[in-house]
Amino acid sequence: MIRINYFLLCCILLIANTFLVGCGSAEKLTEPVIGSSLIKEVDTDAKRRNASLFGEAVRERLKENDAKAITLFEQALEADPNDHASMYELAGLYIRQGKFDQSGEMMRQAIKLNPDNPWYQIRIAQLYRKSGNVEAFTDVYRLLAEKYPTNPEYISELSTGLILQEKYDEAIQIYDQIEKVVGVNELLSLQKHSVYMLLNEPQKAMLEIEKLAIAFPFESRYQAMLAEAYMATGDTVKALTAYKKVREIDPDDQQVKVALFEYYFNTGQREMAFDELRKVMQSDGLDAGLKIQALLFWLNATTTVGSRDNTSIELIQGFIEAHPEDARGIVLMAEVFYNMEDYISAKEFFVQSLSIDSSNYRVWENLLMTDLHLFRPEDMAYHGSRASNLFPEQPLPYYVNGVGLYQLKQYDQALKSFETGRKFVVNNDMLMAEFYSMIGDVNNKLSNFRASDLAYEKALIINPENSIVLNNYAYYLSLRGEKLEQAADMASRAVEANPENESNLDTYAWVLYKQEKYEEALKIIEKALMLMDTANGTILEHTGDIYFKLGRKAEALEFWKRASATGEASDLIQKKIETGVLYE
Repeated sequence: MIRINYFLLCCILLIANTFLVGCGSAEKLTEPVIGSSLIKEVDTDAKRRNASLFGEAVRERLKENDAKAITLFEQALEADPNDHASMYELAGLYIRQGKFDQSGEMMRQAIKLNPDNPWYQIRIAQLYRKSGNVEAFTDVYRLLAEKYPTNPEYISELSTGLILQEKYDEAIQIYDQIEKVVGVNELLSLQKHSVYMLLNEPQKAMLEIEKLAIAFPFESRYQAMLAEAYMATGDTVKALTAYKKVREIDPDDQQVKVALFEYYFNTGQREMAFDELRKVMQSDGLDAGLKIQALLFWLNATTTVGSRDNTSIELIQGFIEAHPEDARGIVLMAEVFYNMEDYISAKEFFVQSLSIDSSNYRVWENLLMTDLHLFRPEDMAYHGSRASNLFPEQPLPYYVNGVGLYQLKQYDQALKSFETGRKFVVNNDMLMAEFYSMIGDVNNKLSNFRASDLAYEKALIINPENSIVLNNYAYYLSLRGEKLEQAADMASRAVEANPENESNLDTYAWVLYKQEKYEEALKIIEKALMLMDTANGTILEHTGDIYFKLGRKAEALEFWKRASATGEASDLIQKKIETGVLYE
């Protein structure tokens, strides 16, 4: 639930004070009796000395000079043994020093001399609490609650003691007695509600909230509490009535809009839920964090990857209009578009959110993934560079930056980015293999063939069935005419891993061509031709070369011409066409 659960909170507060054992036993509080034998005669000079010492001791206590304050209070007590104020002060200082037995003795004497001082009773109750004497602690607050029935602290502490002793019936009786004196009030009703819940009597607990709402019919908060109580027991009809009552009392209550949204959503009334949530998003008086929680609840329950959700877009737009400087709403909009695979719109909102708050790495990561989907080299290089500067120990920004630079043919800078980024990969074999794959590609472009081969080998150690690495490594070996048996094995495995990939088939055919296995090469490349959606200059030119080697020169010339028309063939294509001869 987004709203505060007042009932659970009250239960927690009731039992939050635990009793620590370990500082000796404390005698149970009994009704104090003052006899004349307790009062000692003190002359005027002694009283004056007592007053002077007491004042000086208080000043030292305020300076936190505890040792000196204790000495002065003890001297004040020697001057006037009836000085219960010094006893009280000493008891507090003894507590700070962990001298609980001495503190208790001081308080017992002070209470005998002045039993009507509630602060004395509270202090000895604190000592009982520390000593684990729950019964004595409860007795103190029973006396205080009876004497001061309108004091909420005394009632709360009394209920704590009774509940810890599991004296639930007595707690209810005391609350009822106090209620007869002071009338229905929130503290008593919530205390009784909590006790009834502990007794597993939900109907009686509910009656307490109903009684509170009836006693204060124009207090919207009590109606909201009543609605929550009804929802907790499954009585959705009464809950809706209470929520509507809240709205009648306070039309501007923003919390109730959230509660009504949850109510309609949980009861399957999606259109009503959407209407309430739209009001929540457009509200100026509701905390943005609470709105985000409600939005996330809606998005997690209604949005599916790949589908367009106009309702979610409308809700988030309402949030953005109400909170234009809050990047969280803009990020949510970006993520909705990302899940819809609308990467252009997603990118726009990710960039906008980062212009407000560039410190969120998760947003940068999402933007980088969006760039990879759109495959725009300039954006990959730029955003990857910015992200790596902000988060220098994150590997993904270096990878995306390197891919962008590679596509822009800035190979030296790309290699530097890849080599730096791979050092920060931890427990992510897939990403590490991608780094080595790209290091292999860029080193090949730089004619660093030994370094290229080594990188490919490392990538294949991590994932021996990586069809992209198998294909690229095999193709580059074939172009160099090196390790053709190994190249043929890798190309064959790449085709097995991804048999519908025309590039894999072309590579395998070209390795077979290099091995002078022209008939086998033709069978493979014909499969690649069948899979082409658009004309591929490389595949068409390779097909022409294979036909030429098989003595089918007319067909070779036809494919060379088709390859040339794509603008993607080799630099030798025009010479092949003009002479009708194969050049390599």
